[in-house]
Amino acid sequence: MSIRTVAHRLFQNGRAFLHSVRNTDCFYANCHPRINHGKIHVVQVGKSQGCLPQGNNNASTTGRHLGYLGAHARRLFVDNILKRVTNSLAADLRRRAATRLVFGDSAPFFALVGVSLASGTGILTKDDELEGVCWEIREAVSKLQWNTPQNDRNYEVVREDEKVLSLEDFVIGPAIAKGCSAVVYATRFKESNGNKDEPNIDDKTTDVTAFPLALKMMFNYDTESNALSILRAMYRETVPARKHLNNEELADWESKMAERKAELPPHPNIVAVYYAFADRVPALPGSFRMYPDALPARINPQGSGRNMSLFLLMKRYDITLKQYLADRNMNTRESILLLAQLLEGVAHMNAHGIAHRDLKSDNILLDLSEETDNCPSLVITDFGCCLADKSHGLYLPYSTHDVDKGGNAALMAPEVITAEPGPFTHINYTKADLWTIGTIAYEMFGMKNPFHGNAKDEISLKNHSYNETDLPALPNNVPTLVSALIKNILSRNLYKRLDTETAATIMQLYLWAPSAWFSSEEKLPSSNEVMQWLLCLTTKVLCEGRNSALLSSNLLGGDEADTVIQTNSYRRSLSTRSCGRRTMPEYQLIASFLGRVTLGNIRSALKWIQKNT
Repeated sequence: MSIRTVAHRLFQNGRAFLHSVRNTDCFYANCHPRINHGKIHVVQVGKSQGCLPQGNNNASTTGRHLGYLGAHARRLFVDNILKRVTNSLAADLRRRAATRLVFGDSAPFFALVGVSLASGTGILTKDDELEGVCWEIREAVSKLQWNTPQNDRNYEVVREDEKVLSLEDFVIGPAIAKGCSAVVYATRFKESNGNKDEPNIDDKTTDVTAFPLALKMMFNYDTESNALSILRAMYRETVPARKHLNNEELADWESKMAERKAELPPHPNIVAVYYAFADRVPALPGSFRMYPDALPARINPQGSGRNMSLFLLMKRYDITLKQYLADRNMNTRESILLLAQLLEGVAHMNAHGIAHRDLKSDNILLDLSEETDNCPSLVITDFGCCLADKSHGLYLPYSTHDVDKGGNAALMAPEVITAEPGPFTHINYTKADLWTIGTIAYEMFGMKNPFHGNAKDEISLKNHSYNETDLPALPNNVPTLVSALIKNILSRNLYKRLDTETAATIMQLYLWAPSAWFSSEEKLPSSNEVMQWLLCLTTKVLCEGRNSALLSSNLLGGDEADTVIQTNSYRRSLSTRSCGRRTMPEYQLIASFLGRVTLGNIRSALKWIQKNT
């Protein structure tokens, strides 16, 4: 930018600013003209002085001055940004866009910025201005709510006005899965206009697709049978829950837990848990066969379970990642999309101070409701071992061996499994889940997890003593960049390992960025090129986000849509239809990336890519 241009803008904006400061008419009531405020008024005793100016004390006057100047500064900022990215021929459009931007509509801003960059007339050069555009991108994507479960009709039909929820509100169907600490049943809400005497157990329907929800019952062997004790003991399981349905006696405890427990906002790659509540353990179908020891003595005299336990109401997913990998051979792109989704889910958790600590293919669920041959949606579940304490963040004090390190010992990161207790020792979990993802990546690309073994297998690698050179090579069809990323993720040295956000960004760049950026012979793309690419992605997501909303209203008319919501019916395929040229999981991946994008993170990822390809 030339000195002449700088001087012109300083003169122009300074003159407007001084004029606004001198023009104080807006700070006074209409009944007091400005010309009278500099004069001394004398009145007789007992006579009225007329209407007094509002806010005649220093504090209120200062507040209005600051509010006015703040609004004026915002207008100047918006106008300056738009001047830098538009030419004189777009003056009228720029004024309209500035007006709409002030009121919260960012679409014209992106359109003008994109057109300017594409035409080569834009001169965005300052990093702070570019980061400001990234902030606008994050805000625009978050307003469209692409990071909520778009492929989940239950998100729209669950009842928000419920104060108390119990098992009496559900019809429980067949068992879906059983683990060492919980069992999951297919379930649905009772019809709101149906028979009140409808039974709570449906042991005749074997097709789980008739049940849109899943009810997870935790096994309770030790905790007292009251809601307060149960929720306190199993609070980790409730970390992804959107709503806790409690009675009045839990209000104080809930407020204390909210101060301590890290919150996990909804994300398309985190399991959708709608409610968490405590209730009496019922006799459910198959309970005597699957988990007799977890039943209370009132149901099974030989059982060791308590009378009450924790129940989690969640979306019903189709299959675990472990089962999915065993049933079919995935193509390379599908494996890469699943790996990218897993990285985005862990990046979201870590960004909110939460470490899962029990990642494995059994704890990863897939939604197969997309069209045939499309990549499924992936979510992370089972937070029973997570670290979600605001006071410690991702660094756990480790003073004795009694401190719980997490779940599966075979898939613990080296810095976790080798940690020794001490008075000032902390276990660093900032990259622990990322290391575990590296081991699961082998399974996603059709190989055996190198850190898993059984009696029939040869010697498997040990997370506490392996050498990086002993890691098996990935298949030849795995791209070089992805192989290098997985190798880096499995570094024994914590400080050589990338952070989770950068690793996720590298996968996003590989999927959507121009291939020329990955050549080691080419220069790094300029900031304007990166911004142009980001704005193109944003425009696509903004347009498709609006189109998907119109799609649901067109496929279901207004009256019919209301009927769907009122009757809690379930249309899984409605909101998972492919939009445009991409599928819903792909758009959600892009939206997850844009929802956290920064120019600095992209630059770091690009530098790493060029060094490792």
